[in-house]
Amino acid sequence: MTKLSLYTFVKDGLYYDYHVIDMLKHHLPLADEIIVNEGFSKDGTYAAIKDIDPKIKIHRFEWDRTDANEWFLRFKNQARELCTGDWCILLDCDEFIPEWEFENIRRSIVTSSQDLIPFRYLNFYGNYKVNVRPSQSMMKWKMIMHRNRPDIEVWGDGANVRIRGEKLGDIDASSAPFICHHFGEVRKPARLRQKWNNASQSNRGHWQRFQFPAFLFNLFPHKWKDPDYLDKLEIYEGPYVKAVRDNPKEFVRDGFQLYEYLKSQQTGG
Repeated sequence: MTKLSLYTFVKDGLYYDYHVIDMLKHHLPLADEIIVNEGFSKDGTYAAIKDIDPKIKIHRFEWDRTDANEWFLRFKNQARELCTGDWCILLDCDEFIPEWEFENIRRSIVTSSQDLIPFRYLNFYGNYKVNVRPSQSMMKWKMIMHRNRPDIEVWGDGANVRIRGEKLGDIDASSAPFICHHFGEVRKPARLRQKWNNASQSNRGHWQRFQFPAFLFNLFPHKWKDPDYLDKLEIYEGPYVKAVRDNPKEFVRDGFQLYEYLKSQQTGG
């Protein structure tokens, strides 16, 4: 049987409001093993995930951030190198492959002649009934499924894999055979703003220089009805992944105010 590994990474996932517990449970029927690079969390994340299932293999590493431009690639590639499957899937802890894709994915890894397979992305915002319109989304696709070759690497901003030394060109997202539901912006508004700030600092190589204290984000959280976002949003009527159907409250962070707002706009209310 062709073996499939899924690999991911998390540190303080409960504090940062990743949907890590639901994400790991959701993918158990898909993967033969799930490799987690866990960065010695201080918020109870490790205790919350360590006994979910024997398929989930947690490896704890100190996440050295001294090299601001490379540290996130290092821990993602650490997880990749621990995979023992014939094929691998790179996922963040807020990304959910719909269960209706599982059978086709398992079939594809047996028959595919490719080394890399992209997924198109649906990006949710505030709750599971609102998404960023694909035409407005910056993340339309990611190259995340690959053969377990030693020359595969996570690269760039850490979102994609490639064969080392080869360029990964742009693709037509509609040609990606599978979809992934991304809940990275379904997060407590303070933690969402903190996440964006951390990403900005890291991308500019400023991680070690200065970090705003967490209480500032609690005082000044993200505003869901930010006008910069409203015209990019649309209502999503399903289908919903099993994790959402099983635990819908976990995937609502705005009290459905954006859904109600978009509904009122449709009806002229």
